[in-house]
Amino acid sequence: MVNRLWQHHFGWGIVATPNDFGTRGAEPSHPELLDHLAAGLMRSGWGLKALHRKILLSAAYQQASPGTDASLWYDSFPRRRLTAEELRDALLAVTGELDRAPGGPFPFPPESTWTFTQHAPFAADYETRKRSVFLMQKRNRRGRYFSLFDGPDPNASTPLRDVTIVPTQALYFLNDPFPHERAAVLAERMLAAGGTDESRVDFSCRVLFSRPATADDVSMAKRFLRVYADSLDGMSDPARSLASWAAYARVLLSSNEFLFLD
Repeated sequence: MVNRLWQHHFGWGIVATPNDFGTRGAEPSHPELLDHLAAGLMRSGWGLKALHRKILLSAAYQQASPGTDASLWYDSFPRRRLTAEELRDALLAVTGELDRAPGGPFPFPPESTWTFTQHAPFAADYETRKRSVFLMQKRNRRGRYFSLFDGPDPNASTPLRDVTIVPTQALYFLNDPFPHERAAVLAERMLAAGGTDESRVDFSCRVLFSRPATADDVSMAKRFLRVYADSLDGMSDPARSLASWAAYARVLLSSNEFLFLD
């Protein structure tokens, strides 16, 4: 359990084979650390929150990545992309749309109407604003979003996920309705945040990146908004402003600073 929690936070475990601690599994890179954390978990009465806190407050976790592979010695935090679940939740959280209530039942059709077969299986998707942990997962067909962003295989235990960086992930932000809808809502929040471009850019950086905007952020945003607005003909000023800020929001939501955890 300790190894799985460590892997959850760092991206890889102290033992590289989390499903196999047997003779065919990998040896722990830091056996003393693994024993120390496991003994502490037992002494705490199996309190997982205390273990999470201990890992997150460690110097190893709080160090930034140097841009090299430092996985073996944990001398820095490796840069990692958000998982599919984290990314979806983040897109909803920054727009204020994330429903934090526990998940409820799905609107399945009445059993008396089922005509599913091997060649025509159940394949419905139910939209929700709840956290991704409450999304319905079909064992026979992984959703296209989770396939694109390396979600787990619903048919098998997935101790380690593949991490891919492929062009179709960028195309998702350019073309898929979900990020476009989130960008439109975020643009409305930006416009309501202040009366100046500077205050709106600063608001967006604080919400998306947890930091204030820099002079470069403001300069690039103003240039982008001006060029984009000039390309919109035949629109009223309010509509042009909203469209420009929505386009700017799409840029921020697809940026590496939003997609990756340093």
